[in-house]
Amino acid sequence: MSALQNRCQTLAASILKEMTIFDTKRLEEKDDTKQEEEEDVRAHVLRACKVVEHESTKIGVLFSKQGEVLREEVSNSALDSFHVSLIAFTAYVNAALVNENYDIDCHRKQVKSLGEAVLRASASLIEAVGKRKENVRNLTASVWEQCKSAEKTMPRDGKDAVGKALMTHCRFIKDAKREIEEMLLTEGEEGFKKEDGEKVEDDFGEEIVREEIKVVDREVLGKAKVTIECTFAFLKALVVPLISNSKASNFSKSRKERATALNEIEKKCKEMRSAVDEIICEAMPPSDADVLASEAKKLKDAAEDMMKRVEEVLTGRDDTKDDDGMNHVDAAKKALAGVQSACDKM
Repeated sequence: MSALQNRCQTLAASILKEMTIFDTKRLEEKDDTKQEEEEDVRAHVLRACKVVEHESTKIGVLFSKQGEVLREEVSNSALDSFHVSLIAFTAYVNAALVNENYDIDCHRKQVKSLGEAVLRASASLIEAVGKRKENVRNLTASVWEQCKSAEKTMPRDGKDAVGKALMTHCRFIKDAKREIEEMLLTEGEEGFKKEDGEKVEDDFGEEIVREEIKVVDREVLGKAKVTIECTFAFLKALVVPLISNSKASNFSKSRKERATALNEIEKKCKEMRSAVDEIICEAMPPSDADVLASEAKKLKDAAEDMMKRVEEVLTGRDDTKDDDGMNHVDAAKKALAGVQSACDKM
């Protein structure tokens, strides 16, 4: 094994090991009355990403040419600089994870996910350098991509993180809605595409021939379609005002209570997504009525719990009444009634 290969193998292992130091423990609750200057941890992480991107460029330039022999001091200097940039990046990510303002679970998960993605891409690049592979340039681009994505993936605050998570859940449910709508299309309807032996895949990759979907199965799928449509309408009525309303970031109670409310909202939305996934799977022939009823109940319960939490956030839970917040709540409650009715009929 060459000196370069040995060095890169050790360095790549060290980079991957750095992921294990990400501290996911929360700090003890601090007194909200204290006026402390808050560090812009997001800005630090973004700046650290740019440094990693810059240093990875040097690696790409130096090692992308096959057969070129570099002086040991030159290659070591480039590798050292890259490693130092990653150590600094890891430190800033870890600082963000233990910062008292990052008290939303999905906020922390998104930050940690960014950190792990950059480190994995960097380790892959270094491994390729050690083995003098031809894909060094492509792997350098992969590091760039992860670093540049930080601007979008690094949440600005807890509300932003919850908004990103909720939108992800909503997109999944919207896709499920589209999937079941396509299954129920019949010949002659707009959007129907008939091919010989056309098959539809369920979420487990099992194939179902469209023509074999019986009348009874179509009835079950139709009920599932209504349930998922109502669920999407309910989330649409809640999520947009929640992530755009300033009340979500100016909760009238303590920071801990705000974090608890937002964590619970994201958790319940995730439960709804899981229930929708199970419903669409069980609605595929042959369907199981008992399982469908059980999952529909889970969906309804999660929706009701989410409604309570969102109402607390949108109305501020104080003596003052926000007309816009109350209007959004009223609209969401009407949408919730649709979910409850559809779930009861599953």
